[in-house]
Amino acid sequence: MHFQIYLKNMKDCLTMENNEWLKFCEKQIPELKRLYKIHTGDNLDLNNCKTLSEKIQWLKIYDSNKLKIKCSDKLLVRDYCKEKLQKDLFVPIIGVWKTFDEIDFNKLPSDYVLKTNHGSHTNIIVKNNKINKKEAKKSFDKWLSKDWTWWGKEMAYYPIDRKIFAEKYVQDKINGELTDYKFLCFNGEPKFVQVINDRNTKKFHLNYYDMNFNFVDISRIDVPSNKNIKDNKPYNFELMKEYAKKLSQDFNFVRVDFYEIDNIVYLSELTFFPASGFLKYKNEKTNLMLGKMLKLN
Repeated sequence: MHFQIYLKNMKDCLTMENNEWLKFCEKQIPELKRLYKIHTGDNLDLNNCKTLSEKIQWLKIYDSNKLKIKCSDKLLVRDYCKEKLQKDLFVPIIGVWKTFDEIDFNKLPSDYVLKTNHGSHTNIIVKNNKINKKEAKKSFDKWLSKDWTWWGKEMAYYPIDRKIFAEKYVQDKINGELTDYKFLCFNGEPKFVQVINDRNTKKFHLNYYDMNFNFVDISRIDVPSNKNIKDNKPYNFELMKEYAKKLSQDFNFVRVDFYEIDNIVYLSELTFFPASGFLKYKNEKTNLMLGKMLKLN
């Protein structure tokens, strides 16, 4: 898959001049302010952004870096990352389709994951060929029809040519359930890593660590942290840091997400608007501290 071929199918806004794109995005400001108030309880002043949450809103409107559009596409981002790192760190793709009806299930392995390239939490894990095709079709038809800019006016999703793709199913045989390592990168520098562990258990938590893997007391309202649990430092932590730095050079702010499966690093995705910038922290000083790290152009 190459940019030159795939981009022919994307919408006209990719070819807009920057000032045209800006005008298009500025039209979203009233609705963005309404959504910000609903989700955070705060008023949004785009002329006086201080917290990380506020600055992410600013980037939605005023950052004209269209590379974010390509990298928000879960298919196109693979080419970008391969270009930057000179290697492919993604889980292998088995097939890509425009609609659910195009999928030939007889050609798929027994275990795989079906995903859309433009949404969040739009995937189905299939093991031992067990899939309810009728329900799966209903879900994917709904997901493909959804414009994901509705969630928080994340305009980078708007031009994406929506598709379904299948990835190889992977599981960590050493540690069992997959652990997420999400690096928060500010102006090309990874500063913190989120470790999400023990999903589907009572120990489920999201802890923050600095770049020496020291625990940092950052607590969000939506996901619990647990300072009594010291997560294991990933085997390839230094390599992940190196990759995160290279992949974040072109962006003001990005979260670079990895898995480590049997001591091998896999890229998950690049995320430009975590929780659409509507995150609430138990200590609002945290939001200000993170905001100071992000310098807007």
